[in-house]
Amino acid sequence: MKLEGGKIPANQLVFLIIGFIYGTVVIINPGRAAGNDAWLAFIVSMLVGLCFAAIYVILAQRFQTKNLLEINDLVFGPYLGKLISLVYLWYFFHLGAIVLRNFGDFLAGIIFPETPISVFLITMVLICASAVRNGIEVIGRTSIILTIITTIILVLTSLLSIPLMDFNNLLPILQTTKLKEFLTTVLISATFPFGETVVFLMIFSTVNNPKKLKLTTLIAFLFGGGLLLIQAIRNIAVLGTLMDIYTYPSYTAVRAVNIFEVITRIEILVVINFLTMGFIKVTVLYYAVSLGTAQLLKLKSYLPVVLPIGILMICLSLLQFESSFENSYFTYTIYPFYALPFQIFLPLLTLLVAIIRGKKGVPG
Repeated sequence: MKLEGGKIPANQLVFLIIGFIYGTVVIINPGRAAGNDAWLAFIVSMLVGLCFAAIYVILAQRFQTKNLLEINDLVFGPYLGKLISLVYLWYFFHLGAIVLRNFGDFLAGIIFPETPISVFLITMVLICASAVRNGIEVIGRTSIILTIITTIILVLTSLLSIPLMDFNNLLPILQTTKLKEFLTTVLISATFPFGETVVFLMIFSTVNNPKKLKLTTLIAFLFGGGLLLIQAIRNIAVLGTLMDIYTYPSYTAVRAVNIFEVITRIEILVVINFLTMGFIKVTVLYYAVSLGTAQLLKLKSYLPVVLPIGILMICLSLLQFESSFENSYFTYTIYPFYALPFQIFLPLLTLLVAIIRGKKGVPG
């Protein structure tokens, strides 16, 4: 039984993955531990992320018409498969709540400090719920517009920041960063955001041409990684060693732009980017959880579970961290190790078991 009959072309998947990868990295700096070598760590982490993505794509092409939950049932059987699927849904749900909290912390802490964080979370979930209820086709079409706008804004803000840049801040390469710090940054950046694309195993089956998944995913990763690289170089060149002390370095770097006292205070553009890319990331995770929950409960439609899941996501988002500092500590120290089993170990295990047992999806 198919709960989602919508199909998206490969080009929409490209924009969807790019938007998802850029997501909360618009404001959060996963390369903080590497200092001025963060840009190099991003390149290495993207290569690691491509290894993750290769596993996801191979799985998706082996089971072309099946999403992650259906793959688990076929590979591990109906009972163990559903248990593993439940674990995955928890991860997608929890990640959605974390992204929501990042969204709320930024707006409530920087932009509207007098407004309760719950206002932003509720507003975001209602908007995302509307997109989820309209299905993957609407989400895919929306991602094209939003990702193009975000890319233009990133390039524009980077060009306007050139007068402030000192490219000596990028040097010396691998001289001031310890190997442990560099590898830690690579791990953090590989799991956040590249490894989080494991959620697309819930979406790959909706692509109308599965043969293009390899090329599509490669293009999306390279382009999405390229955006992160541009942002990292800009922030390091503008802020130098001060970048490490700022919670939201992109916002701070762009805020410093002042072109002849005419073009100033353009940090609102960073806020716009975060709103659009945050919307894509939350929506993809929200959609995956809603669709997967309906599958596990054997419902005829996923629509009845959309709002209840959104309410629970808001509650978890509010309760899981007491402050933005606790959120930041979790992101940089605990999350990479927490996420690895979902991002690499379970998908790799699923692929190996499928190969050993000779399991394949049946097209049609």
